[in-house]
Amino acid sequence: MKRFLIAALIASTSLAAHADAVEDFYKGKTISFVIGSDPGGSFDPYARSLSEYMPKYIPGNPKIVNKFAGGQSGGLQVANQIHNTIARDGLTIAMTQQTIVLHQVLTPEYAKYDAREWYWLGNMAPVRNMLAIWHTSKARSVADARNVEVVIGATGPSSPTYIVPNILNKFVGTKFKIVTGYKGAADLNLAMQRGEVEGRGASWLSVQLSMPQEIADKKIIPIVFASITRDPSAPDVPTLAEVMTDPLHRRVAEFLSAESDFGRSVFLPPGVPAERAQALRKAFELTMKDPGFLADAAKLKLYIEPISGDELARITRLIVDAPKDVVELAK
Repeated sequence: MKRFLIAALIASTSLAAHADAVEDFYKGKTISFVIGSDPGGSFDPYARSLSEYMPKYIPGNPKIVNKFAGGQSGGLQVANQIHNTIARDGLTIAMTQQTIVLHQVLTPEYAKYDAREWYWLGNMAPVRNMLAIWHTSKARSVADARNVEVVIGATGPSSPTYIVPNILNKFVGTKFKIVTGYKGAADLNLAMQRGEVEGRGASWLSVQLSMPQEIADKKIIPIVFASITRDPSAPDVPTLAEVMTDPLHRRVAEFLSAESDFGRSVFLPPGVPAERAQALRKAFELTMKDPGFLADAAKLKLYIEPISGDELARITRLIVDAPKDVVELAK
């Protein structure tokens, strides 16, 4: 009993020392929150809400400052930067496009990172990517797009704005003409309204937040979701896998749709001191339960369905270790 009590005392003293060290480190500091998107899309309100509430749960109560870095190329630039050049001291957290783990497998020549080495704080909500058509288009469904050309706006080849129409062209025979180079969701919305393009992809949430009236007026119409399950707000719209007839194509569609679980996930680069990483994860988890955070999210119409950092790590390993035939065809 004496040995047990001594061991318990040593352990509690060690934990207290770690907690004090974390608090001392973060007191008076500023954490940079690097976001692989432009302001104006669905990343924006999620990031701002997290930055407002999370600091009070971090020992030392540092400030969090958002730094929007653009979503070009599906956030690859941000992922590469976080993995390779950012100081691994716990003063930088990141959130980028949900396709980022897939692209480690699909475009290793550009993805200079290993997401299995990241420390995931958690996910605020899964986000279902989609392809939506502007009301001026002659097509109103995936089947229609097999017969008429539809101009689709996209940011870059590794973005979901490109991936969804591209896989439909390859596997279903649609005639989407994909125009790249747009900066993000807000830019794509303007392009549709100006008549430059007839549709766009990315997350349905970004449309719900930025164009609610256009949804109500049926000016923008989702035709397919790149997700494992149908979106509750549009239950009649099929998933990407559901429009595939070939079994292998369906498996590829499911593989590509797995990224929806990463939604609005936040992570650290590898090598951050364990006690700081654990403190940030705990702060993230507590923020997801904070009444003020949840009330503000409801006002902003932000969907909150947290996924733990451990679960994100598990899904990451499943994607990176996917069967070769599925990966090769997805490529």
